[in-house]
Amino acid sequence: MLKYIIKRILLLIPVLIGVSFIVFTIMSFTPGDPATAILGNGATKEDIQKLNEELGYYDPFLERYCDYVINAVQGDFGNSYRSGEPVFDEIFSRFPTTIKLAISAIVLAVVIGIPIGMLSAIKQYSIFDVVSTVISMFMTSVPQFWLALMGILIFSVQLHILPSTGLETWQSYIMPVFTLCLPCAANIIRLTRSSMLETIRQDYVRTARAKGLPERVVIWKHAFRNALLPVITVIGINFGYQLGGAVLIESIFGIPGVGMLTVNSIRQKDIPQTTASILFLAFIYVVIMLVVDVLYAYVDPRLKSKIIKSRVKVVGSNKKA
Repeated sequence: MLKYIIKRILLLIPVLIGVSFIVFTIMSFTPGDPATAILGNGATKEDIQKLNEELGYYDPFLERYCDYVINAVQGDFGNSYRSGEPVFDEIFSRFPTTIKLAISAIVLAVVIGIPIGMLSAIKQYSIFDVVSTVISMFMTSVPQFWLALMGILIFSVQLHILPSTGLETWQSYIMPVFTLCLPCAANIIRLTRSSMLETIRQDYVRTARAKGLPERVVIWKHAFRNALLPVITVIGINFGYQLGGAVLIESIFGIPGVGMLTVNSIRQKDIPQTTASILFLAFIYVVIMLVVDVLYAYVDPRLKSKIIKSRVKVVGSNKKA
């Protein structure tokens, strides 16, 4: 198991290199230059050209990217064009806000999604099942930005009961958290329902019922744990998506997190800050997926034994060779 985790950690290297190359390329070849974004359209051409030269913007693309990678390997991801400070200083100062939003949204989505999905599977074709399925399909199809704008229009503009921007009070978290939560909860409801329906039709569940076990024991001890594997996957994926999706939500609600920092950096063509922010979010996402894989082994010991057996076979074949 340890070797498997180390291998997955080593796979982070090509993933992060690929992400950095894509982001660096897009930011370098999009129209505009960082000096104009920093100084504004009222600056003279001489000032713009001088600042671009100081930033190394006129150097060849491959030379700039190779210098960036070499410095990044040494722990230097550059300074922000906008503030002149190291890029990760601002990321680390804003990340607690983003992670707080993401954790709140995913916890609320799990609390809502798993019980409703289980109840829908147990009471298949009931009114509760039909209503929850229709609502979950609707929430899955609706874009998050539309939910955010409708929330601001209804609860801030018309009813005046919730603030539309900032995080000054606990009420400020309600709309951003629910905007992130509802599509995720809808996905969890649908997957939990389908996974439970497949599981409760298995022979071992019928055998447990035939033995006279209480329905509560059959559902929670025999069916739920085996139905949980795909649900863990979608929770991990959605948690990573919450961190990325927070880019849009933070911009709409004016929340000073990593998402809003990334958007502002893109607008100002702040290449070091944009690349570092997206690299950081990509790293967090890959780590989350690694944690999900490890949780697989603890939820279903059969997967852990398969991983160990596969490693034993590889070692045995190497010894024979």
